[in-house]
Amino acid sequence: MELLRRPRVADALLACGLAVAMVLLRQSAGPPDWPRAPFSPADPGTAAALWTLLVAQAAPMLWRRTHPWPVMVAVSVAYVAFELVDPAISFRDGLPLGFGVYAVARYAPPPASLLSVAVAGFAMFGHDLLVRPIAGPPLPPALRPGIIEVTVAVGLLAGLWQLGRSQRHIHSDAAALRDLTARLRAEQQRSAARAVTAERARIARDLHDLVAHHVSAIAVQARAKAEVLPDDPMVAGIGTAADTALTEMRRLLRLLADDDAAQDLQPEPSLEHLRQLTDVATAAGCETDLDVSIGPGIPAAVQVSAYRVVQESLTNVLKHAGPVAVRVVVHQEKHQLEISVTNDPPAAGHQPMPGAGLGLIGMRERVTLFGGTLSTGPLADGRWRVEATLPWEGEGGP
Repeated sequence: MELLRRPRVADALLACGLAVAMVLLRQSAGPPDWPRAPFSPADPGTAAALWTLLVAQAAPMLWRRTHPWPVMVAVSVAYVAFELVDPAISFRDGLPLGFGVYAVARYAPPPASLLSVAVAGFAMFGHDLLVRPIAGPPLPPALRPGIIEVTVAVGLLAGLWQLGRSQRHIHSDAAALRDLTARLRAEQQRSAARAVTAERARIARDLHDLVAHHVSAIAVQARAKAEVLPDDPMVAGIGTAADTALTEMRRLLRLLADDDAAQDLQPEPSLEHLRQLTDVATAAGCETDLDVSIGPGIPAAVQVSAYRVVQESLTNVLKHAGPVAVRVVVHQEKHQLEISVTNDPPAAGHQPMPGAGLGLIGMRERVTLFGGTLSTGPLADGRWRVEATLPWEGEGGP
């Protein structure tokens, strides 16, 4: 994995390993002994030229990723020069040509990369089959490449090209998937941010009527008191402050919500409307069981948030589990509301509707607003449960 992150080091190791392999293969074949070689085998210059050309075939692999075609040409030229110095070589000495074909197929676009097979084949056999019969001297029959040898070598080159082409497609698809994954992750983050903003705007609309009602009552009482005590500046100031608070609250609401939502303020739901939610789920095919155990004094804002949590939980049941049995429990424990929505596993073969998890983000925003907790997940028997707590300040409460 470390080499994958440092490709130049990997290519350097490949070039060194290929050079060593070429030297060992040539060493195992012994010194050139064909009598018509341009240089005498005893000549030190011949050995130096051979080893230099062997290394010259391997060294270009250092640039195979960035310049595959120049590497292919350089290896082919070095191979032909090597063949001129030692015509007794066999096609196994063309190992760098195979690596060159693979590099072109892997890093150069098709179909032009297929020409690398022809270039390597010509470098390997062109001199012996085309140039030497005309310009001489001819090769002895024992050293002349046969049809089987040519077919095997070209087949191997074609196989290496196909392997490199397949790797090119695999890596290209993997890069496209990585890019798509990154874009999807970014879109999910943007969607989550939009969901948080939308839920906060919805919370603002939910709280608007609650706060406006109490502030309006303060303003009305202050004006009534001002009529009785017209000279009391404190009473007049309370009425003015209440009016100012209502105006500023509406301005803030317009910042959080869109214009249509801010103008279309509906009466806010409460725990008294939970039966309507379960009736809707029942009409959709769910067998619902509602258990509400609450007392007086629950703040209206808590009731609105509890209603929304149950509403979103039932919506998720219909989307992901379908028509199954659902149990909704809302229980008051001192100054804390405990909510539990549990549904049975979906029927066999049920295909859930895709979701982005934005509903959970909305529920978490509401619970966090009151300093509560939210947990969702499967149970051991396959059922799914949503649990939330909504505390509020009060004597004896949390």
